[in-house]
Amino acid sequence: MNALILVAVVAAQTLPKTTAERTNYTTTSTTAEVGAFLDSLQLAAAPIAVSEIGTTALGKPIYFVIASDPPVTSRGEADVAGKLVVYIQANIHGGEVEGKEAVLAILRDLIGERRDLLRTLVLLVVPNYNADGNDAFGPQAQHRSSQNGPELIGRRTNGLNLDLNRDYFKAEAPETRAALARVFTAWDPALFVDIHTTDGTRHGYQLTYAPPLDPNSPAGPATFVRDQMLPALRRTLQEKYRRPIFDYGNVEREGEPKTWDTYDPTGWFGANYVGLRGRMAILSEAYSHADFRTRVGVTHDFVVEILNYVALRADEIRRLLREADRQTVLEGAGQAPRPELAVAYRLAGRGTEPVLLEVSGEIRTLNMAVNDRFIPSKTRTLPAGYFIPAAEAGVAALLRRHGIQVQRLTAAGSDTVEVLTGTQLTWAARPFQGHKLLEVTGTYARAARTVPAGTHFVTTAQPLGRLVFALLEPEGPGLARWNAFDRLLGGNEFPVWRAIRPPRSPSRFLP
Repeated sequence: MNALILVAVVAAQTLPKTTAERTNYTTTSTTAEVGAFLDSLQLAAAPIAVSEIGTTALGKPIYFVIASDPPVTSRGEADVAGKLVVYIQANIHGGEVEGKEAVLAILRDLIGERRDLLRTLVLLVVPNYNADGNDAFGPQAQHRSSQNGPELIGRRTNGLNLDLNRDYFKAEAPETRAALARVFTAWDPALFVDIHTTDGTRHGYQLTYAPPLDPNSPAGPATFVRDQMLPALRRTLQEKYRRPIFDYGNVEREGEPKTWDTYDPTGWFGANYVGLRGRMAILSEAYSHADFRTRVGVTHDFVVEILNYVALRADEIRRLLREADRQTVLEGAGQAPRPELAVAYRLAGRGTEPVLLEVSGEIRTLNMAVNDRFIPSKTRTLPAGYFIPAAEAGVAALLRRHGIQVQRLTAAGSDTVEVLTGTQLTWAARPFQGHKLLEVTGTYARAARTVPAGTHFVTTAQPLGRLVFALLEPEGPGLARWNAFDRLLGGNEFPVWRAIRPPRSPSRFLP
């Protein structure tokens, strides 16, 4: 053994091991162990900076890692260095633990063999997003009955009993608010990798994946992920690692499978939310019935190959994102045709393909329709913006949390607006995430209105214009669905008006 190989072997032996590795994949890490592991990486001279994006409802730290060589501390520094920013988030559901262990191992890899990635990329990593759920350890059979180990895991929800992957629009949880402020607004990552574990259908894949699914997402970034990046990654995982992966899906009836169907497209879910922001996103779902070691391994390999892929195509990705921003602003300003955007959707697919499915205890190849996307079933034209009553300062503040520009009129004015009339309001019979979800329908009519001083105006002529539509269009699954305007309801008109043009009254941008 020559001297260089000997040094590498000794170095590998002295690097810290994750909790999963130390326990032969019988145990997953606590929040304290995640922090200790990150400390040990810093002591081993890993090219990382460790801080927190915030704390949980129960006061636990949400560790935040910036990996860069040379170091950067802001999006502006990353831009000057010509580096693409990638955000990796694991353990949003506290029992889905392999992502946490996999990304810790990837951070360790940056000390040696994968450090070259940091020439092109800045990695933002939150390995243990739901620290409250993570540390609520209980029997795996109780917390995730279909998961194959480890024996003790955390629970799905956070300390407020919220499912954080349903919180991206309403942003009620401290974890969501921290991520919006410290990651999505501060860093505007080009790509979001959201790591989960499946529940449900038994199939023949170690991992399944999905791009942003909301059809209102700017087309360029979302289409690139779905039609180019993910198929290429599927080939690489098979050819390089012999790991079969496929599009995320489930069958309705396992005994008589007809179609392979993806999940809900709404922006309540993290990957879909990021798509609406005009950025790229990948949902990673390790197969819950595979053993813990396999789940950690395939998640590790999948994320590594994502990073390899985007590092080689950083310039192309930057171009696609710039064009998405430019096109979104032009649409909102009326300088490009205003698109028809969905307020309701239906499942669609790419045709019939072979799918590896477990039938009667064995894996078989079945030809079935692969429904991997959604198309509009009801649309509304993108408006110039939305007028929100002055009384809804809380909604305006929430929009600012998302990084959306909001103006406040300093004088009254008259204008013609679009008003949703003849509204039908249907609240769900049972609460969901602490809300009785509201469905709104009605008919739009143009009407002359006095727009009072203090009214908030939210333009769609901004890079987050598609997200503005998703949050404020009353008939869609946005803030109205989550009861944001309930206290102003009761008349024949919905209280949010659609703008035909920007207001002519003087205004000030909210800080």
